[in-house]
Amino acid sequence: MVKKVFLSVFVVVLVGVVWFGYGALNLKKNSVYYAQHTPHREGVEPVLMEVVSNLDWSYTPDIKGIKYDYDGYRNIYNNKYGRDEGANFAYLFSEEYSYDDGNFLLYTFDKRFRLISVWNQKTLEFTSKPVDVSAVKRDIFRVVQPVVDAQSEPLINLQWIYDWVNKDRFN
Repeated sequence: MVKKVFLSVFVVVLVGVVWFGYGALNLKKNSVYYAQHTPHREGVEPVLMEVVSNLDWSYTPDIKGIKYDYDGYRNIYNNKYGRDEGANFAYLFSEEYSYDDGNFLLYTFDKRFRLISVWNQKTLEFTSKPVDVSAVKRDIFRVVQPVVDAQSEPLINLQWIYDWVNKDRFN
């Protein structure tokens, strides 16, 4: 009798751990797909946030002109737009995002994807000129779009769990 109870509890715990592990893995690996379909506040960019913050979990296709860096910060480099240095979009461990446009300007965004600063790498000082933030975001999307387009739909769609877990982060 004790063996049956112990075996039943063990099987239930094992199945629960496997199911929970699969769910967590699914949410991480498919975060870019889920971010494309999640509700969010205006100005917040869930797709841009997830594509670099979960770069080591997401599918990173081998695309000519695009390189990935997993050491230290998570970076996506794109040399497809004829710039000498190429553009670079990165997730920093301070929960900030940086975008180097390849034209000596480095934009820094906070964890809600609001613009914090613009650093001019030529003059080595912060720029005080007004910035068209929507144009900068469009430029970042252009840089990471091939990676976003390569993400596939998950086998088991857990969008409702993703939305529930990230509701405070994106709203």
